[in-house]
Amino acid sequence: MRASDFIHPDDAAALERLRNIPALPSVMKKVFELGYDQIMWSENVTTNLRLGPSQVPEVYNLLPPICRQLGIPVPELYLNMNPLPNSWTSGQDRVYIVITLGLVRRCSDEEIKAALAHECGHIICNHVLYNTLAEAIYSFGDTLMESLIGQAINIVIMKGIRQALNAWQRASELSADRVACMVTSAGTLVRTLAKIERIPCFILQNLNFDAWAAQGEDYELLKNGSAWSKIVRYMANSDMDHPYTPVRVYEAMKWEKSKACVMLKNGLKLIVNGQICPVCGNPLTQGWQFCKKCGAKLQ
Repeated sequence: MRASDFIHPDDAAALERLRNIPALPSVMKKVFELGYDQIMWSENVTTNLRLGPSQVPEVYNLLPPICRQLGIPVPELYLNMNPLPNSWTSGQDRVYIVITLGLVRRCSDEEIKAALAHECGHIICNHVLYNTLAEAIYSFGDTLMESLIGQAINIVIMKGIRQALNAWQRASELSADRVACMVTSAGTLVRTLAKIERIPCFILQNLNFDAWAAQGEDYELLKNGSAWSKIVRYMANSDMDHPYTPVRVYEAMKWEKSKACVMLKNGLKLIVNGQICPVCGNPLTQGWQFCKKCGAKLQ
């Protein structure tokens, strides 16, 4: 699966705007020279529990089948002991996914799969590169980044880069949500989002997904409203790195009904059933352990 198969239009547009910022290459070069990626990796590996076939396998074993479906290498998976449900992906040189204890405790296996598929969507889209940059800027702060990079990049430019990164991060979540919809379903993703939002169980049991999506649609309509409506929308989310949850619900449910999503889901079903190779799409014969066209291991 390629990012171009499913990327959200807002994601593609925001990324193009981000890449067109003249100062961005200088900032990225300095961030990686400072070893921020390695710093984050060392913190992760010393504070979280690395899962595997012999370490909490009931959770870890949910990940490899998703990666086989999507045709990507299996990243390392870690468990963070935060009681709040959440997940994230990091590591430009050594990509890894982190899920929290709260997510494992509160979500069903299918909902955990939705969270993992979402993170795999970030990997397919190569979102990790710019996410690492955003994390570094948030950690160092505008003033420190200015001193580290030099006076050529002043604090006004840094704030512009930060806002552009925020806009891109919000849009990138919509692309990753599309992968979760394809691997599981929009309904499963919405339940997962509701639990991440810590909506109580007694409300979640009767939560009307369509009504929740309608809230997101109302907000998105501000894009096409008056000039003031557009200003209000910008002011409401300019400092956020994730979209509002009703917007994600609306976008996910709309995507699942699209022809593109239906076609991609059908392709994933063929992979799961062993009818096509997850790497090259070549038809398979039952009993093959390797694809005769590309040599990919199938078992």
